[in-house]
Amino acid sequence: MNKAVKLLIFIVIIPFITQAQSTKRQMAGLSIGPSFTLSAFAKKDISDSTSGFAKTGISINFNYAFRVSHNFGLQILVNYSGNALNTSAYADELMKVHPEYGVSVESSKNWSSGGIFGGPYLRFPIGDLFSFDVRGLIGFFGSYSPQATIYANHLTKPDDKGTYYRESSRSTGFGYLLGAGVKYRLSHYYLTAFADYVGADLNFKDASGWNWDDEPYTTTFSQKINYLALTFGVAYIL
Repeated sequence: MNKAVKLLIFIVIIPFITQAQSTKRQMAGLSIGPSFTLSAFAKKDISDSTSGFAKTGISINFNYAFRVSHNFGLQILVNYSGNALNTSAYADELMKVHPEYGVSVESSKNWSSGGIFGGPYLRFPIGDLFSFDVRGLIGFFGSYSPQATIYANHLTKPDDKGTYYRESSRSTGFGYLLGAGVKYRLSHYYLTAFADYVGADLNFKDASGWNWDDEPYTTTFSQKINYLALTFGVAYIL
């Protein structure tokens, strides 16, 4: 664990520990919902190296929050998002570059992204049962790129065909989460609904594969990972 992650955890957890004797100010929750890819992450243009070809997927959040005052608190959130590679769009783009070939693409690994974030949130009560929360968190973020197997067949030369590969690679870096949502209290629980924007600019090194010229390659590429997660869940009041 690098120093930046240790420092983040220390800064966020210390207030929780020092004030843990306070009752009904803590909660731990789990939520799940769709992850909508945005901008470059969802883009489908093979001529643009920033295109992620990422489809709508699933997002899972686990968070622990401590309310310091009536309207202000701190929280830690662990986020995961799985987004499949848009294989049909990827194949269509390859056929635009190589119109003499029929192309199909299979993928056995998705974009798998997530991180641990910490920071403040603001709470705005609406009556006795509802509250509206706004949060801004920063932290450590990582992602695995998808794996793809590409099958190409020449349209007029049956013997001219090949199989090419794009292997999964990994990158880590700084990430952030900006979100807002509502909580509805039921006895010792909250029902929660949140919309969170998650973003990170990552640099993938040593990404390998087998290219169209029948040669192995290793490359480096940058990818902006950004998605909107709409999650619904339950939080237990501690």
